Amino acid sequence: MTTPHRYTEQHGADRRNPQPHQRPRQPKKDIRKEIYDRSLYLYYIFLLAGVIIIGRTLYIQYGPEGFELRNEAKNGRSFGTRSTTAKRGDILSHDNRMLATTIPLYHIYMDLAAEGLDDEAFRKGVDSLSLSLSAFFKDRPATAYRDSLYRWRSEKRRYKRITPRRINYIELKQVVGFPILRRGRNRGGMLIDTLQQRVFPHGDMARRTIGRVSESGGFGIESYFDKELAGIDGVTAVQKISGNFWMPIPNPDNINPIDGYDVVSTIDIEVQETAEASLREQLAKHDAIWGTAILMEVATGEIRAIANLNKQTSSDGKVSYVEDYNYGVGMNMEPGSTFKLVSLMALLDDAKASINEVFDTGDGVAYMTPYKVKVTDSHRGGFGRISLKRIFEVSSNIGFAKAINKYYGTDPERFTDYLYRQGLADKYGLQVPGETAPIIRRPGDKQWNGSTLTMMSFGYALLMTPIHTLAIYNAVANNGRYMKPLLVTEIRNRNTTVKEFRPEAINEHICSQATLRFLKESLEGVVNDGTAAVLRNDNYRVAGKTGTAQVAKGRQGYLVNGGRYYLGSIVGYFPADKPKYSCIVAIETFHPIGSDKVYLGGSLSGPVFSAIADKVS
Repeated sequence: MTTPHRYTEQHGADRRNPQPHQRPRQPKKDIRKEIYDRSLYLYYIFLLAGVIIIGRTLYIQYGPEGFELRNEAKNGRSFGTRSTTAKRGDILSHDNRMLATTIPLYHIYMDLAAEGLDDEAFRKGVDSLSLSLSAFFKDRPATAYRDSLYRWRSEKRRYKRITPRRINYIELKQVVGFPILRRGRNRGGMLIDTLQQRVFPHGDMARRTIGRVSESGGFGIESYFDKELAGIDGVTAVQKISGNFWMPIPNPDNINPIDGYDVVSTIDIEVQETAEASLREQLAKHDAIWGTAILMEVATGEIRAIANLNKQTSSDGKVSYVEDYNYGVGMNMEPGSTFKLVSLMALLDDAKASINEVFDTGDGVAYMTPYKVKVTDSHRGGFGRISLKRIFEVSSNIGFAKAINKYYGTDPERFTDYLYRQGLADKYGLQVPGETAPIIRRPGDKQWNGSTLTMMSFGYALLMTPIHTLAIYNAVANNGRYMKPLLVTEIRNRNTTVKEFRPEAINEHICSQATLRFLKESLEGVVNDGTAAVLRNDNYRVAGKTGTAQVAKGRQGYLVNGGRYYLGSIVGYFPADKPKYSCIVAIETFHPIGSDKVYLGGSLSGPVFSAIADKVS
């Protein structure tokens, strides 16, 4: 049962005596009016913004600023930055003549809608300009130039190129003096675009040594010293004028490029030319595959010439010889008899053999025990019993095989240790890419077997580059001081030396002085009464050694296509009494069995050696 009386009393008491913490009720707000007021406020804000946007659009469309923007858009103008290429440094010969340099080349553009180029000036000069361009470039008639200029003028074309090819600075001075162009940029519409181009004043001379650089890589001095030669590029503000033509504009944020350093090489231009010419002539005469010739200064190791040529046959059968590989520093091959100098040095210096010790070379064929390795001499009938000195002079394979096996047969590691100890297996760290280290096997290596020591004694079963062989002979000429071959002597910032590369000895004493004396006598004996008689002359004495090595062609071995490949080389120094230069020439040929084609080192490479020696003597 409900109690309405209690309910009424309670609420009546509340109305008469409200509690202190309770507030009187407030009248209700009109929510719809509040929403309306806020919506109206936002409406006015958006309306104002729309009016501003429309006004700005109309101003841009029809006002003076809009006219400028439309004009820029019409002419394709925009702004940005462009890298400004630094001038690449020069590569110089040892006497500071240019081997590689960078020159600016130019194109000339014309703005046929330039404000300063009025109709009267254009009509007065267009015929003369057309005649001048036609006479200068000789690529098309003057009427063709005239028609193009009139057409571009009528179309209000901007910055059309009028030079059909890049021109040099001397040509530029002539062209900018032609009618209309001589009025300059504002009144004649002329603009000059510059490109830096690498040029080689002596063509492909010493191409692999001087080198080239490209996005895909490079070679030679250009590649090895690319960072020093390149300099540091700058940054220039540019304005796009028309098409893809960007015009540099003044800007306080422009950064000027820093030109590259110059590199001074050791190359002698005249000697290099002689080396290449004589090598090319000999290669062509004997239909050779490739050849290299290197001339080194004895005391410093500086390379005065390095020529590398290989045979190329065109699609029409024409044969030429070009330089596209550096055989002198990159071609690792079995050196053959030129290595006998090293074997003789080890016998005298390490094993303490006597230069007069006699060995029996027999009838020219021998089987070395205990592995029955067959060794032959080129001289039919053999040399019989001869001294170690004579063995060297006549280049007897049997003699060296017997001598090396006598002193090192039971301890071959002693022989290879001597070679490594002298630094003969090390890379030089040449100042061009592509150097190949010698490969001299050791007992315990996978490739070592019972015949290896015997084969090494006369220059097989090991690999060396021509420049490594030359450096060993140079050490003998230099009284035992084994010099690192040098191709660059200085990095220069204009006339200030930034870095200098001094002659560096790999080994101060490659052998004892007593051994050196015997080696020098033996090398002179090879020329005076041995296989290098081709080097004898009446003007200066030469000490040297010939080498004729069969060339293995991978798994095919030494006999390929009915013939054999041979490396015919000659290496030595001169004048023999006071050595100033050392030289090596190596040529590879293919010799069909039974043919009379020249392949021996003395006959094949000797004439090139003599031509180079005559040039500097």
